[in-house]
Amino acid sequence: MRKAKDNANIPSRYYRPTIKTCPRCGAPLRRRCTLWRKYLVTLCGRVRVFSMGYSCRRSRCSQSRVIYRSVEAEQLSPKGSSFGFDVIVQVGRWRFWDHRTLDEIATLLKGLRLPVSRRQILYLIGDFLALLRAGQPAKIETHRTYFQRHGLVISIDGMEPEQGNEMLFVVREVNLDLTLVAETLYSSRADLISRQLLEPVKDLGFRIRAVVSDADKNIRRAVEASLPGCPHQACQVHCLCDAGHLIFEADRAMKTDLRRDIRAQLRPVSRELSRAPQADPLQAVLADYCEGLRDALRSDGSSPFELAGLELYKGLQRLETSLRHCEKKRAFSSVRLAEDHGDPPRLCGAVC
Repeated sequence: MRKAKDNANIPSRYYRPTIKTCPRCGAPLRRRCTLWRKYLVTLCGRVRVFSMGYSCRRSRCSQSRVIYRSVEAEQLSPKGSSFGFDVIVQVGRWRFWDHRTLDEIATLLKGLRLPVSRRQILYLIGDFLALLRAGQPAKIETHRTYFQRHGLVISIDGMEPEQGNEMLFVVREVNLDLTLVAETLYSSRADLISRQLLEPVKDLGFRIRAVVSDADKNIRRAVEASLPGCPHQACQVHCLCDAGHLIFEADRAMKTDLRRDIRAQLRPVSRELSRAPQADPLQAVLADYCEGLRDALRSDGSSPFELAGLELYKGLQRLETSLRHCEKKRAFSSVRLAEDHGDPPRLCGAVC
């Protein structure tokens, strides 16, 4: 059963317009009505807000029917929302800048003693994204002088989370790393890209000097149709990924083989360690070596330059050097290393 909120000790705030006299005739304003009242959740706690409406007291004034309201009150929260802008922005920052999960955000809000449910956090994230989109034109406007002088160098990229689903396309200004247009398209057809992505960029009124993309055929057609004669360059990262594809795939195959061979020999060692006496001083040291070996096996790479197979091989070499150093000191009499025909070092001993 849902528990009712306790509104007994909630402080009240009254907001009135900043002007005191009628702009038309100069007569003092009088209170006409309460425009709205609501309980508002802010980072400082819950408050009850009243927005008072005022009008000219002279009935013969041409603006006697005009209602003046407080600008400060209207800037507290979105219309129809019981959460302040400060809460919405803070939740959005936690989610997208600090990469917090919903549970972590709920814990942080609970620490501030704010009554926000997990479902409500999802709504606040949606409100934040709407505010972010609504404020993007103003952000672009702040760079108008730069764009008028230097023009635009734009990049176009599309992301498809799952095959057959809608695609997210983003158009950014390369030099300032500024998002100009972001749209979700049900298809990557050239006419859609041209109409919903490139035409809004053209409507900004700035000179487009060049375009950078992954050289997708539909994007190329859209650029040729909307921006004829504009230089179009393929993204260097995409080119490097394509050029190093064979090397990356070979490295991935080597990493898979290494993981399979090492894990097959690591399992019996781990079982022997689990059966070893806890008082054995070598048990903790060998457990650390096994954990270091597991961390090396979990390493992953990223095309084109971060090759996980080579990093795994280097990690195994470092572990081998350390174990050989300990073996020379006769610290581990029951652990030995083997190398067969130039293969990577493999832990093949067991704890007795």
